[in-house]
Amino acid sequence: MIQVIRTLLPLVLVFGAFALGQAAEKGKGFGDGHDGNRASVTHLIDLFDDKGDQIKSAIQPRPISMRNTCGKCHDYDTMAAGWHFHSGSTNVLSGRVGEPWVLTDNRIRTQIPISNRGWKGTYKPGDVDMNAWKFLKKFSSHFPGGNYGEMAPSEDEEDEEEVDTSELFRWEISGKYEINCLACHHADRKQNQSDAAFQAAKENYRWAATVASGLASVKGTASELEDFYDPEFDGHKIITSYDKSRFDSNDKVFLDIVRKPTSNSCYFCHSTQSLETPGEDEWVHNEDIHLTSGMSCADCHRNGVDHMISRGDIEPSKNPHGSADYLKAYDPKKVTSYSCQGCHMGDLNADDPAAKMGGHLGAPIPEHKGMPPVHFEKLSCTACHSGRLPTGNTARVRTARIHKLGLHGKLASMQPQLPHVVTPVFARMANGKIGPHNMIWPSFWGTQTNGVVKPLAPNLVREIAPDELGIEIEEPERVNDWIELSEKQIGNVLKLIGDYQWELEEGEPKPLPVYVAGGQLYRLSNGVVVSENHDAGEPYKWPIAHDVRPAAQSLGSNGRCADCHDKDSPFIFGQVEVDTPIKPAEKQSVAMTEFGELDRGYYQMFAFTFLFRPWLKVVVIISCILLGMVLLLYALKGLDTVIKAAGKKVGSKQ
Repeated sequence: MIQVIRTLLPLVLVFGAFALGQAAEKGKGFGDGHDGNRASVTHLIDLFDDKGDQIKSAIQPRPISMRNTCGKCHDYDTMAAGWHFHSGSTNVLSGRVGEPWVLTDNRIRTQIPISNRGWKGTYKPGDVDMNAWKFLKKFSSHFPGGNYGEMAPSEDEEDEEEVDTSELFRWEISGKYEINCLACHHADRKQNQSDAAFQAAKENYRWAATVASGLASVKGTASELEDFYDPEFDGHKIITSYDKSRFDSNDKVFLDIVRKPTSNSCYFCHSTQSLETPGEDEWVHNEDIHLTSGMSCADCHRNGVDHMISRGDIEPSKNPHGSADYLKAYDPKKVTSYSCQGCHMGDLNADDPAAKMGGHLGAPIPEHKGMPPVHFEKLSCTACHSGRLPTGNTARVRTARIHKLGLHGKLASMQPQLPHVVTPVFARMANGKIGPHNMIWPSFWGTQTNGVVKPLAPNLVREIAPDELGIEIEEPERVNDWIELSEKQIGNVLKLIGDYQWELEEGEPKPLPVYVAGGQLYRLSNGVVVSENHDAGEPYKWPIAHDVRPAAQSLGSNGRCADCHDKDSPFIFGQVEVDTPIKPAEKQSVAMTEFGELDRGYYQMFAFTFLFRPWLKVVVIISCILLGMVLLLYALKGLDTVIKAAGKKVGSKQ
């Protein structure tokens, strides 16, 4: 019997492994289910490389492959379709407008919002000749992996003939940049995403997640290796050295994996820095009230296996790629209690009876005493409770993704000053309500064909007009981080772009060269530079949700109506900075009412009434006293008349 068991056991194990693999392939990852136990699963596991071989401490190892390691139990492809990882796909769910990638090039005075999600005001990477390889080169410091990081060059080029053969060689050397699962789910304090950024900067994409995990160190730089480098023949020039103490006797490694990511994991990509008190004064800033109350980011921003992370909106915004598909992945009723309204006040449309009541996660139920209901119809919750308190003029902030914050050591100097992100801008949202936004003004050289404006690739502009733009000048003079651009320079560069030999289809009109900056479109008319307002120059805005201020610091709290309705209220009458390389030393601004689509004259008249409201209370009180005295007088006179009449009646009877 024992011999039979010994014979059958390997077959059972093989079959089990095969079944597990099949389950993962069909979207039924062994580790993706939930049996009801809330305890985290202990991850004492085998590590696998990109060839599918187990990593053993005694053998010259390769870096960890997340697809082959995490994918043993989890459906990697399903997770790869989530919000964080499908940025390279052109046919994806757009979701609510969010923070873009921004392509900046100070030398040619360019900052372009980049996204494949179809958000108005953004351009696809392909529009500026940016393929997967170039995208990673530019944005890999805060890239979560997957998608662009795993594309074969032919998948990212419409025409296979356009594939750069040199990039094919580089991909082979650098390896794929797989989803870095550990960046979010590894609770070990050795997890360091700055190390991942450092490896990415060296084009060591295959090694980034391994080094960031703290499990190994890596020596060698892929970008310095020749195109025809082959480790099988040339020897290993990028050496992976694991910490052998992390391996047990069976070459298994314990990973402190948590189902719910810590807030610290989110901070690396989702931090915002005020430029009013940067650097050494960071300690004076308050944290989001939810975090100071003991909550974490993942308490509200939840997701299932599909990693379609909830973003706090009960009703999803209009989706150009098909609302039906969006709702399949994102059912508002499932996450209604994690929105501002659902958490604090409840939502009658929720499926969960408790969610209808409010007070979710211990949230206080706000009374909003004295607040007219019209405020909740016209304003988002964040308008009063989130972001920087408004002042007369907008301020500037830097964000982790856009400005590469959080990098240490040799990479610390990579933090760019451009683009300038201005905040808070109280603008109309997709749902018609007014809310606070971060905003950037696009600047770029481009062409206009049949009224459609498209940006030119920065490399092409550098090629066309290097001298006119002063690209070779080592230390150009800067004003507010911009290299100033004159109208004469604009005219000269536009002429050079116009003289460029474009490859046009038969019958295709020659494009009109243009420059976009500060909300204006510049073009040549009879050899003279003219400017006009144009949709291409409209600033790109995305809503602010954090940091959330406590109730006592919200606009209008404690009956402070003047926070918004005073004649000088920055909420309505503030000025929004216009960011442009053209005359950057001059303070240029646009009225806040333009973004909120508000009638400035009406609100000025309405605010004027608040000057008399304190007196109105006095007048009302005095009027009531006088009216009371008059009524009392008449009452006394009436009483006197009644008494006299009664006296006369008694006297006549006598």
